[in-house]
Amino acid sequence: MLEEIVACEKKFSNRQRLTTKICRTPGWFVPKQFAPLWPSERRRHSVNTILDCEREHLGDMRETEEESFCLFNGGRHVMHNGRRQYFIIAFIVLTGSLFFNMLAGIGFAWETKDPQLAEDFAAMLGYKVKEKVGIVAPEITPGMVIDGENYLSSPGLKELLPGSLYRRLDPGSYAPLAPLKIVKTDHYHLGRGWLEKSVLSAKTAHIADDGLTLEGYVGGHPFIHPASGVELIQWAENAYLGDTIALRPMRMLLYGHGNKPEREMRQQVNFLRYMNCTDWREDIRPNPENLHYVVSGTFIYPRDISGTAYVRRRYLPSDKPDEFLLYVCSMRRVRRMSSRDTQDPLFGSDIIWDDYNGFWQKISPTDFPNKYLMLPSKEMLLPSFVDYDWPQDRALAGFTDWRVDESDGGVYLRFGSWQRRWVHVCEVISKDSAYCYSRRVIVNEPETCVQLQGDTYDQAGRLWRSGIRDYNLSRDGVGIMEDLGEIVDFVNNHRTIVDFKGYRNPQWMGTDYADVRFLSRKAR
Repeated sequence: MLEEIVACEKKFSNRQRLTTKICRTPGWFVPKQFAPLWPSERRRHSVNTILDCEREHLGDMRETEEESFCLFNGGRHVMHNGRRQYFIIAFIVLTGSLFFNMLAGIGFAWETKDPQLAEDFAAMLGYKVKEKVGIVAPEITPGMVIDGENYLSSPGLKELLPGSLYRRLDPGSYAPLAPLKIVKTDHYHLGRGWLEKSVLSAKTAHIADDGLTLEGYVGGHPFIHPASGVELIQWAENAYLGDTIALRPMRMLLYGHGNKPEREMRQQVNFLRYMNCTDWREDIRPNPENLHYVVSGTFIYPRDISGTAYVRRRYLPSDKPDEFLLYVCSMRRVRRMSSRDTQDPLFGSDIIWDDYNGFWQKISPTDFPNKYLMLPSKEMLLPSFVDYDWPQDRALAGFTDWRVDESDGGVYLRFGSWQRRWVHVCEVISKDSAYCYSRRVIVNEPETCVQLQGDTYDQAGRLWRSGIRDYNLSRDGVGIMEDLGEIVDFVNNHRTIVDFKGYRNPQWMGTDYADVRFLSRKAR
């Protein structure tokens, strides 16, 4: 579909209005299936025409030249053939829906849909995060807005932010932070399946005799109360991602010196868990290869990399390296990459393969020898979570304060609000002098078992890259997806912002999405 759109843009370079798809639209003047078109904030490559409707989205919709048709022009839908009354009604309904969604997004607080589950989850952990915070820098309270003009008046802020973020409050720094709107701490939780498997794992999970391999783990928190760095790093390996995720798409926005836009890339990313499922599916069996999970993707934009696909398979045994397959569209060949070939930036971005999902390095005593330390747990200021699901995007769901802002000559990643969180901190020190990082610091959130912030240092000990993100978490605790995030390179003054939209726990995803040839066929 994307190739047809690009071909149409090239053919009609004058961007004239076109009537391209005659479609029956019972009960509505624009098929909702057109909603997945991603609304680019920058509009540098506007799509003026839709040439075809994918069968998987539109089913058996029949064509007729005398029925109402859809005309896209810069994202606006126009109705003709005398059905203006439907357009007016739909406009009123849509406007009203957007208005109420915007009201819902203003001052949003993540509140559970299942209070009993929330209490049970807190009982499992032994605490609620909101009851453990508020001691450090008590002068920083909900309702405050901290920015480049007033941050020096709150000396306790240095204790709530890592140095990599605090330095960016200076308006003269590279990639300065947008203002921090402080809100009260929310009480997050995950689903009943995750809770039950966490309780089971607490009885059986342990570190093997080699001092690193996790044994007896069945799902949920690997260790509810980690006591060492080796136990805590298992949170990164077994972070909560649901049973499946489909990012449609994942946008990567690259910025160079002066924080100026350089390039935009988009890919469709798939996550498929084989073992330790907790949400909607049973573990995939038989599983003769001992697969843990698979992450795959297909680049769809820009044209020079469109069609490139990859599959990375993670195995349960710590001594079995990842399998990494790459389909190179220009060569029409599948390449098998080395399991250690994970340190190069992805198409000029600031993300290496080992930085996917915060920390994606294989926990192995041979391939990547590391020392794992558990630093003191503490409270930090971190972005608040949101809750919306496909086919909505962030703006349609009312979260207009969570966005990439390129106005006023600058670029700001705006998280709608920040709050105090209690976190566990793990330091990973590399024993391999040839590895790109000498050490990492990873921040783990206990109520959701995800990584929210991290810093990496080069072999000279300099702060190299720093990342931060928020999440899109269902308020029943079942289903999660990254929402907004960024990685800033302080050595080279470069920046990559990632912006997500997609499905949480899609039940249509099968093992085909672990096959690079299947992905390559979809990319053609």
